[in-house]
Amino acid sequence: MSLTTENISLHDYWQAGIDQVLAGQGDEAQAIWLLPFLDEEISIDEEQLSQNLIDYLSGAANQKLAEGEVKDAYAITKCLHMIAPTTGDGLLQLLTLALQSDEFEIETLANPAILEMLARDDSENISPYLLHLFVEQVAEVLTQQDANIYLNFIKLLAAKVANKLDLVNILAPHAFSLVQASDLLHLSTQILEVCLENAPPSLRFSVLCDLAGNINKERDYDKSIAIGEQCYQEGKKIGTIQEVCGSYKRLAALMEAGEWLRIPAIAEHHKTILQQLVVAEASIVKDMTIVGTPFFLNYLYDDPRAMHHFRNVIGDICSKSVNSFRKNLVSNHHYQSPPKNGLLRIGYIASTLDKHSVGWLSRWLFHYHDRPNLQVFIYNVGQADKHPFNQKFFRSKADISHYLGNNAEEIAALIKQDEIDILIDLDSVNTSVTYKVMCYKPAPVSVTWLGWDTSGCPEVDYFIADPYVLPADAEEYYRSKIWRLPQTYVAIDGFEIEVPTKRRSDYQIPENAIVYLCAQQSYKHHPDILRLQMQIIKRVPNSYLMVQLRANPASLIQIYQQLTHEIGISMEQLRFIQPDPDEMTHRANLQLADVVLDTFPYNGATTTLETLWMAVPMVTKVGESFVARNSYAFMQNVGVTEGIAYTDAEYVDWGVRLGTDLALRQQITGKLLQSRKTSPLWDARSFTLEMEKAYRQMWQIYQSQQD
Repeated sequence: MSLTTENISLHDYWQAGIDQVLAGQGDEAQAIWLLPFLDEEISIDEEQLSQNLIDYLSGAANQKLAEGEVKDAYAITKCLHMIAPTTGDGLLQLLTLALQSDEFEIETLANPAILEMLARDDSENISPYLLHLFVEQVAEVLTQQDANIYLNFIKLLAAKVANKLDLVNILAPHAFSLVQASDLLHLSTQILEVCLENAPPSLRFSVLCDLAGNINKERDYDKSIAIGEQCYQEGKKIGTIQEVCGSYKRLAALMEAGEWLRIPAIAEHHKTILQQLVVAEASIVKDMTIVGTPFFLNYLYDDPRAMHHFRNVIGDICSKSVNSFRKNLVSNHHYQSPPKNGLLRIGYIASTLDKHSVGWLSRWLFHYHDRPNLQVFIYNVGQADKHPFNQKFFRSKADISHYLGNNAEEIAALIKQDEIDILIDLDSVNTSVTYKVMCYKPAPVSVTWLGWDTSGCPEVDYFIADPYVLPADAEEYYRSKIWRLPQTYVAIDGFEIEVPTKRRSDYQIPENAIVYLCAQQSYKHHPDILRLQMQIIKRVPNSYLMVQLRANPASLIQIYQQLTHEIGISMEQLRFIQPDPDEMTHRANLQLADVVLDTFPYNGATTTLETLWMAVPMVTKVGESFVARNSYAFMQNVGVTEGIAYTDAEYVDWGVRLGTDLALRQQITGKLLQSRKTSPLWDARSFTLEMEKAYRQMWQIYQSQQD
């Protein structure tokens, strides 16, 4: 038989086997492929014959993949993997095809033969491209039960990637996606630790900062504080921006832990470091880690001018860093007036459209939007479309809802492609990804609403407020133009409520006692406001203060012990309670309290709305900054001024008065219940009309500026 004839004959054998594979007859395929090896008339030696078969199967698999027949490509590749010892790349290709074919099983990653093959392979030639494809797709199917198997496999793969820069640039975003889309926080942390072990010097600090953020979320307080300190020490060796970021990570770790005996000095030092940015020439930054660095200072200082100055300086740095790309992104796009029917394309960008405060409060706007006259687009940053809360309240209420990763350039390009007229930022500085998108200015009009005060981004045109939440002179230091809605900057129709699960007896509190409650995050427990709360307890007989523990219990209790000793009351008058299992139960259990005591300089926001909806009297102190005026704004909108204090003395006096005057408490409760029928705070439909009116006015202003 000539070589040509042999090739044709082999083709027939190989193809016949493939036909059996695609018919689900794998054993028959193996038998057919064995025949040429037994045919004495075929003069090709076994090694060449094996290579011929491998090449044919590989080519057939690639052809099927090119034709979009992924399941067929997987079936052929699986056989190829059984015939020939594979490399790391071959294994990743097989696993990726399995994922695409819905044939993937996590147990494959624990197969001893596969692990032995990877361990035995001394080469470092795994393709970064194939690794990227694999981790991107496997993230969508991982569960908590898979974490250990997957982590061990990733560690083996990491040792086989020669270019550690590529490795970290693949695995660090993968870790981010595991938190945002799959809620696998601990696995994300472990993968970041793999990144840190492999990070080249140029990426080490960035990975360390990401790791610090994750460990903070895990509430491993001792480890978090240690990593935060490491961030600071390494950052100050690199440069001013890195020192600021490292200092922020250190402060954030202490704040999350409730280490109030150490926080004030560290916060003051952080302010000093931030001031260096003000006097330094703005530099180019590769990422937006610096965005949120002034954030925690708002929990210690009611100084909006200084805080906005910091934010504006950071905004200039970030804007300068993306400016060249922004010009390329928007320069060729000319926005036109909407059609004559007045249709506007409104885009909302957020990473918080789930059971986050932003999600709970913004959902009503989406519910009432005038969809025939508006097109509503949602850009979900780092969120999975499978989240039931998001699906119910957001995806179902939008014309188009995009679920995106953390590539700001791609998100900005998509917003431009969708020809959004007005882009609403719901994150502010909650995530650097959204911030970077806003710096690109992908829509002609951009607005910040609800997320967390204004961001300082120079490309944002407007900040939504109301007559109360910002003082009259705020225009002097706000970079974005303040757009004050006529009554309130947020409104809801109410809150879902579960059945109460706690009674006073569960905490050994007498039924006839006066119960005060502070249910804020522990990093809002500034010692100055705690002193005032202790003074109230001291002056009101038979009173108790319930405090939710959301930080390191030992740290928080330590500061309360110090203050009770200082004020002269017993720790027996304090009850430290665990957070309720969900928001609905929390609202129901608010009825345990006679009076809620707000925090300062950072008030409650969603927690205040929940308190007012449950008709519980509260005491708040009014400041100058946005976060120090939320409770004041909400109380004004429900028509209750009893409990609004402008000084420390007034805060204590209102606390005492509300605790000792049952008739006054009953009067306030009655007002709050009546407000459900009359207050703009509880009328989300009317609020939505005001927001839509504002959008149209903003668009008219933009159009007039183009003439």
